[in-house]
Amino acid sequence: MKIIVIIPTYNEAENVNRLVPLLAEEFKNIPHEMRALFVDDSSPDGTGDILEKLKANYPFVNILTRTKKTGLGAAYVDGFKHAINVMGADVVMEMDADLQHDPKDISRFVKEIEAGYDFVIGSRYLDKDGIPREWAFYRKFLSWGGNIFTRIVLGLFSQTEFSNGYRATRVKGVLDRIDLGTLMSNGFAYKFDLLYKIHKLGAKMKEIPVKFGLRDGGKSKMEQNNFMESLRVVLLIRVRESQRFLKFITVGFIGLGVDGLIFNLLRISILPSDYSSAASGFIAMITTFVLNNTWSFKDKKLKSVNEKFKAFPLYVLISYIPIVFRSWLIGVAVRMFSDTALVANAALFIGVVIGTLWNFIFYSKVVWRKKNI
Repeated sequence: MKIIVIIPTYNEAENVNRLVPLLAEEFKNIPHEMRALFVDDSSPDGTGDILEKLKANYPFVNILTRTKKTGLGAAYVDGFKHAINVMGADVVMEMDADLQHDPKDISRFVKEIEAGYDFVIGSRYLDKDGIPREWAFYRKFLSWGGNIFTRIVLGLFSQTEFSNGYRATRVKGVLDRIDLGTLMSNGFAYKFDLLYKIHKLGAKMKEIPVKFGLRDGGKSKMEQNNFMESLRVVLLIRVRESQRFLKFITVGFIGLGVDGLIFNLLRISILPSDYSSAASGFIAMITTFVLNNTWSFKDKKLKSVNEKFKAFPLYVLISYIPIVFRSWLIGVAVRMFSDTALVANAALFIGVVIGTLWNFIFYSKVVWRKKNI
Protein backbone atom coordinates (compact mmCIF):
# COMPACT_ATOMS: atom_id res chain seq x y z
CA MET A 1 0.00 0.00 0.00
CA LYS A 2 1.03 3.57 -0.60
CA ILE A 3 0.23 5.55 2.53
CA ILE A 4 0.39 9.34 2.43
CA VAL A 5 0.53 11.23 5.73
CA ILE A 6 -0.89 14.71 5.09
CA ILE A 7 0.45 17.40 7.39
CA PRO A 8 -0.76 21.03 7.01
CA THR A 9 1.75 23.66 8.09
CA TYR A 10 1.70 27.37 8.81
CA ASN A 11 4.65 28.86 10.66
CA GLU A 12 5.90 25.44 11.77
CA ALA A 13 9.61 25.97 10.99
CA GLU A 14 10.65 24.90 14.48
CA ASN A 15 8.45 21.81 14.54
CA VAL A 16 9.13 20.34 11.09
CA ASN A 17 12.85 20.13 11.89
CA ARG A 18 11.92 17.82 14.77
CA LEU A 19 9.02 16.02 13.14
CA VAL A 20 10.66 14.81 9.91
CA PRO A 21 13.41 12.73 11.60
CA LEU A 22 10.76 11.20 13.88
CA LEU A 23 8.69 10.27 10.82
CA ALA A 24 11.78 8.69 9.24
CA GLU A 25 12.29 6.49 12.30
CA GLU A 26 8.66 5.40 12.25
CA PHE A 27 8.38 4.88 8.48
CA LYS A 28 11.33 2.48 8.31
CA ASN A 29 9.45 0.04 10.56
CA ILE A 30 6.30 -0.02 8.41
CA PRO A 31 6.25 -2.50 5.47
CA HIS A 32 4.49 -0.15 3.08
CA GLU A 33 5.42 2.75 0.83
CA MET A 34 5.24 5.68 3.24
CA ARG A 35 5.20 9.32 2.16
CA ALA A 36 4.64 12.59 4.00
CA LEU A 37 2.84 15.40 2.19
CA PHE A 38 3.32 18.78 3.85
CA VAL A 39 0.67 21.28 2.76
CA ASP A 40 2.24 24.64 3.48
CA ASP A 41 0.25 27.88 3.34
CA SER A 42 3.26 29.95 2.25
CA SER A 43 4.42 30.29 5.85
CA PRO A 44 6.19 33.62 6.43
CA ASP A 45 8.62 31.96 8.87
CA GLY A 46 10.22 29.94 6.07
CA THR A 47 8.65 26.55 6.84
CA GLY A 48 8.55 25.77 3.12
CA ASP A 49 12.26 26.50 2.67
CA ILE A 50 13.17 24.28 5.60
CA LEU A 51 11.07 21.46 4.17
CA GLU A 52 12.86 21.80 0.83
CA LYS A 53 16.20 21.37 2.61
CA LEU A 54 14.91 18.40 4.60
CA LYS A 55 13.68 16.81 1.38
CA ALA A 56 17.26 16.40 0.21
CA ASN A 57 18.00 14.02 3.10
CA TYR A 58 14.52 12.57 3.51
CA PRO A 59 13.13 11.55 0.10
CA PHE A 60 9.73 10.65 1.58
CA VAL A 61 9.04 14.36 2.09
CA ASN A 62 6.68 15.94 -0.45
CA ILE A 63 5.57 19.57 -0.41
CA LEU A 64 2.38 21.16 -1.69
CA THR A 65 2.55 24.95 -1.42
CA ARG A 66 -0.64 26.99 -1.32
CA THR A 67 -0.57 30.69 -2.07
CA LYS A 68 -2.67 31.75 0.91
CA LYS A 69 -4.12 30.50 4.19
CA THR A 70 -7.78 29.61 3.67
CA GLY A 71 -8.42 27.26 6.58
CA LEU A 72 -7.42 23.87 7.91
CA GLY A 73 -10.20 22.04 6.09
CA ALA A 74 -9.30 23.62 2.76
CA ALA A 75 -5.65 22.63 3.28
CA TYR A 76 -6.62 19.02 3.93
CA VAL A 77 -8.94 18.92 0.90
CA ASP A 78 -6.10 20.15 -1.33
CA GLY A 79 -3.85 17.58 0.31
CA PHE A 80 -6.36 14.76 -0.24
CA LYS A 81 -6.73 15.61 -3.91
CA HIS A 82 -2.98 15.81 -4.45
CA ALA A 83 -2.33 12.58 -2.55
CA ILE A 84 -4.99 10.69 -4.51
CA ASN A 85 -4.70 12.18 -8.00
CA VAL A 86 -0.98 12.94 -8.19
CA MET A 87 0.69 10.58 -5.72
CA GLY A 88 -1.63 7.59 -6.12
CA ALA A 89 -2.43 7.09 -2.44
CA ASP A 90 -4.16 3.92 -1.23
CA VAL A 91 -4.52 5.33 2.28
CA VAL A 92 -4.33 8.90 3.51
CA MET A 93 -3.56 9.94 7.06
CA GLU A 94 -4.25 13.28 8.71
CA MET A 95 -1.73 14.52 11.23
CA ASP A 96 -0.70 17.76 12.93
CA ALA A 97 2.79 19.16 12.56
CA ASP A 98 3.02 20.43 16.13
CA LEU A 99 3.89 17.03 17.70
CA GLN A 100 0.61 16.86 19.59
CA HIS A 101 0.11 13.70 17.54
CA ASP A 102 2.76 11.15 18.45
CA PRO A 103 4.45 9.80 15.26
CA LYS A 104 4.94 6.47 17.03
CA ASP A 105 1.19 5.89 16.73
CA ILE A 106 1.31 5.80 12.91
CA SER A 107 2.12 2.09 12.88
CA ARG A 108 -0.96 1.43 15.05
CA PHE A 109 -3.18 3.15 12.50
CA VAL A 110 -1.60 1.15 9.69
CA LYS A 111 -2.19 -2.15 11.50
CA GLU A 112 -5.91 -1.40 11.79
CA ILE A 113 -6.09 -0.58 8.07
CA GLU A 114 -4.28 -3.86 7.37
CA ALA A 115 -6.89 -5.60 9.53
CA GLY A 116 -9.62 -4.42 7.15
CA TYR A 117 -10.84 -1.17 8.67
CA ASP A 118 -11.63 1.69 6.27
CA PHE A 119 -11.37 4.56 8.73
CA VAL A 120 -9.31 4.75 11.91
CA ILE A 121 -9.37 7.68 14.30
CA GLY A 122 -7.32 8.30 17.41
CA SER A 123 -9.65 8.83 20.36
CA ARG A 124 -8.69 10.87 23.40
CA TYR A 125 -11.68 9.51 25.30
CA LEU A 126 -10.82 5.80 25.43
CA ASP A 127 -8.07 6.39 28.00
CA LYS A 128 -8.22 8.64 31.05
CA ASP A 129 -4.86 10.16 30.07
CA GLY A 130 -5.93 10.94 26.50
CA ILE A 131 -6.52 14.63 27.25
CA PRO A 132 -3.58 16.58 28.69
CA ARG A 133 -3.94 17.28 32.40
CA GLU A 134 -2.38 20.67 31.77
CA TRP A 135 -5.38 21.85 29.76
CA ALA A 136 -7.44 24.56 31.48
CA PHE A 137 -10.81 23.47 32.85
CA TYR A 138 -12.77 25.46 30.25
CA ARG A 139 -10.93 23.69 27.42
CA LYS A 140 -11.60 20.27 28.93
CA PHE A 141 -15.24 21.26 29.46
CA LEU A 142 -15.62 22.37 25.84
CA SER A 143 -13.95 19.19 24.63
CA TRP A 144 -16.08 16.80 26.68
CA GLY A 145 -19.27 18.83 26.32
CA GLY A 146 -18.85 19.28 22.57
CA ASN A 147 -18.19 15.58 22.17
CA ILE A 148 -21.35 14.58 24.08
CA PHE A 149 -23.41 17.16 22.15
CA THR A 150 -22.15 15.80 18.82
CA ARG A 151 -22.88 12.18 19.76
CA ILE A 152 -26.47 13.07 20.68
CA VAL A 153 -27.22 15.34 17.73
CA LEU A 154 -25.72 13.02 15.11
CA GLY A 155 -26.95 9.86 16.81
CA LEU A 156 -23.50 8.23 16.71
CA PHE A 157 -23.53 6.91 20.26
CA SER A 158 -20.83 4.30 19.70
CA GLN A 159 -18.40 6.98 18.49
CA THR A 160 -16.34 8.61 21.24
CA GLU A 161 -14.19 10.92 19.11
CA PHE A 162 -15.17 13.37 16.38
CA SER A 163 -12.71 16.26 16.30
CA ASN A 164 -9.27 14.71 16.63
CA GLY A 165 -7.30 15.25 13.45
CA TYR A 166 -5.23 12.09 13.81
CA ARG A 167 -6.88 9.71 11.33
CA ALA A 168 -6.34 7.19 8.56
CA THR A 169 -8.79 6.67 5.69
CA ARG A 170 -8.82 4.14 2.88
CA VAL A 171 -9.11 5.77 -0.53
CA LYS A 172 -10.77 3.09 -2.67
CA GLY A 173 -14.42 2.71 -1.83
CA VAL A 174 -14.37 5.39 0.87
CA LEU A 175 -12.62 8.71 0.26
CA ASP A 176 -12.95 8.42 -3.52
CA ARG A 177 -16.74 8.21 -3.08
CA ILE A 178 -16.98 11.53 -1.24
CA ASP A 179 -17.35 14.85 -3.02
CA LEU A 180 -14.77 16.80 -1.04
CA GLY A 181 -16.09 20.04 -2.51
CA THR A 182 -19.31 19.63 -0.53
CA LEU A 183 -17.72 19.64 2.95
CA MET A 184 -19.49 22.25 5.06
CA SER A 185 -16.41 23.98 6.42
CA ASN A 186 -13.03 25.15 5.18
CA GLY A 187 -11.84 25.30 8.76
CA PHE A 188 -11.49 22.97 11.73
CA ALA A 189 -15.13 21.82 11.56
CA TYR A 190 -14.58 19.95 8.27
CA LYS A 191 -13.67 16.98 10.54
CA PHE A 192 -17.26 16.49 11.70
CA ASP A 193 -18.78 16.51 8.22
CA LEU A 194 -16.12 14.22 6.75
CA LEU A 195 -16.47 11.70 9.57
CA TYR A 196 -20.25 11.68 9.21
CA LYS A 197 -20.05 11.21 5.43
CA ILE A 198 -17.69 8.27 5.95
CA HIS A 199 -20.14 6.81 8.46
CA LYS A 200 -23.03 7.24 6.00
CA LEU A 201 -21.10 5.29 3.38
CA GLY A 202 -21.14 2.31 5.71
CA ALA A 203 -17.36 2.28 6.11
CA LYS A 204 -15.82 -0.07 8.66
CA MET A 205 -14.69 2.35 11.38
CA LYS A 206 -12.34 1.88 14.34
CA GLU A 207 -11.18 4.04 17.23
CA ILE A 208 -7.81 3.53 18.90
CA PRO A 209 -6.74 5.22 22.15
CA VAL A 210 -4.20 8.02 21.75
CA LYS A 211 -2.67 10.53 24.08
CA PHE A 212 -2.93 14.11 22.92
CA GLY A 213 0.31 15.99 23.51
CA LEU A 214 1.00 19.62 24.31
CA ARG A 215 2.15 22.08 21.68
CA ASP A 216 5.56 23.36 22.67
CA GLY A 217 6.63 25.19 19.55
CA GLY A 218 5.36 26.91 16.41
CA LYS A 219 2.13 28.78 15.89
CA SER A 220 -1.26 27.16 16.41
CA LYS A 221 -3.39 26.68 13.29
CA MET A 222 -6.61 26.76 15.31
CA GLU A 223 -9.10 29.38 14.15
CA GLN A 224 -10.67 31.65 16.75
CA ASN A 225 -14.24 30.61 16.00
CA ASN A 226 -13.66 26.84 16.09
CA PHE A 227 -16.31 26.09 18.72
CA MET A 228 -19.12 28.05 17.08
CA GLU A 229 -18.18 26.79 13.63
CA SER A 230 -18.19 23.21 14.88
CA LEU A 231 -21.58 23.74 16.53
CA ARG A 232 -22.94 25.17 13.27
CA VAL A 233 -21.69 22.26 11.17
CA VAL A 234 -23.02 19.58 13.54
CA LEU A 235 -26.47 21.19 13.59
CA LEU A 236 -26.46 21.61 9.80
CA ILE A 237 -25.64 17.93 9.36
CA ARG A 238 -28.69 17.03 11.44
CA VAL A 239 -30.86 19.49 9.50
CA ARG A 240 -29.58 18.02 6.22
CA GLU A 241 -30.47 14.51 7.32
CA SER A 242 -33.86 15.60 8.69
CA GLN A 243 -34.76 17.26 5.38
CA ARG A 244 -34.62 13.90 3.62
CA PHE A 245 -37.01 12.40 6.16
CA LEU A 246 -39.39 15.36 5.89
CA LYS A 247 -39.37 15.01 2.09
CA PHE A 248 -40.06 11.30 2.48
CA ILE A 249 -43.05 12.03 4.77
CA THR A 250 -44.37 14.59 2.27
CA VAL A 251 -44.12 12.05 -0.53
CA GLY A 252 -46.01 9.59 1.67
CA PHE A 253 -48.91 12.04 2.08
CA ILE A 254 -48.95 12.66 -1.68
CA GLY A 255 -49.09 8.90 -2.21
CA LEU A 256 -51.99 8.64 0.22
CA GLY A 257 -53.85 11.37 -1.69
CA VAL A 258 -53.22 9.70 -5.05
CA ASP A 259 -54.30 6.35 -3.61
CA GLY A 260 -57.57 7.77 -2.28
CA LEU A 261 -58.35 9.76 -5.41
CA ILE A 262 -57.70 6.92 -7.88
CA PHE A 263 -59.53 4.44 -5.65
CA ASN A 264 -62.71 6.49 -5.61
CA LEU A 265 -62.53 7.37 -9.33
CA LEU A 266 -62.23 3.69 -10.24
CA ARG A 267 -64.82 2.58 -7.68
CA ILE A 268 -67.54 4.85 -9.04
CA SER A 269 -66.70 4.19 -12.67
CA ILE A 270 -65.42 0.83 -13.91
CA LEU A 271 -64.16 -1.41 -11.07
CA PRO A 272 -65.52 -2.92 -7.85
CA SER A 273 -63.97 -1.65 -4.59
CA ASP A 274 -61.53 -4.53 -4.02
CA TYR A 275 -60.04 -4.27 -7.51
CA SER A 276 -60.06 -0.48 -7.29
CA SER A 277 -58.04 -0.68 -4.06
CA ALA A 278 -55.42 -2.93 -5.64
CA ALA A 279 -55.13 -0.74 -8.73
CA SER A 280 -54.98 2.55 -6.83
CA GLY A 281 -52.41 1.13 -4.40
CA PHE A 282 -50.15 0.08 -7.26
CA ILE A 283 -50.47 3.49 -8.96
CA ALA A 284 -49.70 5.20 -5.63
CA MET A 285 -46.56 3.04 -5.28
CA ILE A 286 -45.36 4.08 -8.74
CA THR A 287 -46.04 7.72 -7.84
CA THR A 288 -44.12 7.59 -4.55
CA PHE A 289 -41.26 5.64 -6.17
CA VAL A 290 -40.83 8.35 -8.80
CA LEU A 291 -41.08 11.19 -6.28
CA ASN A 292 -38.68 9.55 -3.81
CA ASN A 293 -36.22 8.90 -6.62
CA THR A 294 -36.31 12.45 -7.96
CA TRP A 295 -36.72 14.34 -4.67
CA SER A 296 -36.32 12.54 -1.33
CA PHE A 297 -33.26 10.54 -2.45
CA LYS A 298 -32.15 12.72 -5.35
CA ASP A 299 -28.49 12.59 -4.28
CA LYS A 300 -28.65 8.79 -4.79
CA LYS A 301 -30.99 8.95 -7.76
CA LEU A 302 -31.49 5.84 -9.90
CA LYS A 303 -30.79 7.20 -13.37
CA SER A 304 -30.88 4.35 -15.86
CA VAL A 305 -34.00 2.43 -16.85
CA ASN A 306 -32.22 -0.79 -15.86
CA GLU A 307 -31.55 0.54 -12.33
CA LYS A 308 -35.17 1.53 -11.93
CA PHE A 309 -36.53 -1.82 -13.15
CA LYS A 310 -34.24 -3.64 -10.70
CA ALA A 311 -35.11 -1.38 -7.78
CA PHE A 312 -38.90 -1.17 -8.19
CA PRO A 313 -39.67 -4.81 -7.21
CA LEU A 314 -37.59 -4.29 -4.05
CA TYR A 315 -39.50 -1.08 -3.40
CA VAL A 316 -42.83 -2.91 -3.71
CA LEU A 317 -41.67 -5.78 -1.49
CA ILE A 318 -40.34 -3.45 1.21
CA SER A 319 -43.55 -1.40 1.06
CA TYR A 320 -45.84 -4.41 1.45
CA ILE A 321 -44.09 -5.85 4.51
CA PRO A 322 -45.33 -3.07 6.89
CA ILE A 323 -48.79 -3.30 5.28
CA VAL A 324 -48.94 -6.99 6.20
CA PHE A 325 -47.60 -6.18 9.68
CA ARG A 326 -50.18 -3.44 10.11
CA SER A 327 -53.01 -5.81 9.18
CA TRP A 328 -51.70 -8.40 11.64
CA LEU A 329 -51.37 -5.79 14.40
CA ILE A 330 -54.94 -4.57 13.89
CA GLY A 331 -56.20 -8.15 14.01
CA VAL A 332 -54.34 -8.86 17.25
CA ALA A 333 -55.56 -5.60 18.82
CA VAL A 334 -59.25 -6.14 18.07
CA ARG A 335 -59.09 -9.76 19.27
CA MET A 336 -57.35 -8.77 22.53
CA PHE A 337 -59.58 -5.80 23.27
CA SER A 338 -62.61 -5.16 21.09
CA ASP A 339 -63.38 -4.29 17.50
CA THR A 340 -64.07 -0.62 18.11
CA ALA A 341 -63.05 2.40 16.08
CA LEU A 342 -60.69 3.51 18.86
CA VAL A 343 -58.84 0.18 19.10
CA ALA A 344 -58.65 -0.37 15.35
CA ASN A 345 -57.43 3.14 14.60
CA ALA A 346 -54.94 3.14 17.47
CA ALA A 347 -53.43 -0.09 16.08
CA LEU A 348 -53.52 1.42 12.60
CA PHE A 349 -51.66 4.52 13.83
CA ILE A 350 -48.98 2.43 15.54
CA GLY A 351 -48.62 0.33 12.40
CA VAL A 352 -48.29 3.42 10.21
CA VAL A 353 -45.58 4.91 12.44
CA ILE A 354 -43.60 1.66 12.52
CA GLY A 355 -44.14 1.18 8.78
CA THR A 356 -42.95 4.71 8.00
CA LEU A 357 -39.70 4.17 9.90
CA TRP A 358 -39.31 0.72 8.32
CA ASN A 359 -39.77 2.09 4.81
CA PHE A 360 -37.43 5.02 5.31
CA ILE A 361 -34.65 2.86 6.73
CA PHE A 362 -34.91 0.12 4.10
CA TYR A 363 -35.42 2.50 1.19
CA SER A 364 -32.22 4.23 2.32
CA LYS A 365 -30.25 1.02 2.85
CA VAL A 366 -31.58 -1.17 0.02
CA VAL A 367 -33.41 0.68 -2.77
CA TRP A 368 -31.33 3.84 -2.73
CA ARG A 369 -28.06 2.42 -1.49
CA LYS A 370 -25.11 4.68 -0.80
CA LYS A 371 -23.13 5.52 -3.90
CA ASN A 372 -21.20 8.75 -3.67
CA ILE A 373 -21.68 11.48 -1.09
